[in-house]
Amino acid sequence: MDAMNSVIGYLKHKKAEERGYLKYGYYKKLICYILDLHLDYYTRKIFLKMFKKGYFIKSKNDKKVFKYRFNPTPTEEIKEELNDKLGSITLTFE
Repeated sequence: MDAMNSVIGYLKHKKAEERGYLKYGYYKKLICYILDLHLDYYTRKIFLKMFKKGYFIKSKNDKKVFKYRFNPTPTEEIKEELNDKLGSITLTFE
């Protein structure tokens, strides 16, 4: 079982969707606890993969504060568009 499936299984088991919208720091601590992995780069990478697959719903409350809610049954992945001018990836949310 890979890291992402371990985190998803734990969050489903604990019914994390009932906790509502929480900051990234909360999920970061959970991922570190579940995987016993304390490297910020890999933790963020796992979180972003899960977000891309639709396991988190993003909400902007204040000017710079983003909160996420766990979604145990994602319907579709977030699509990426390639920006050829700058060579970066632009995420689109629908």
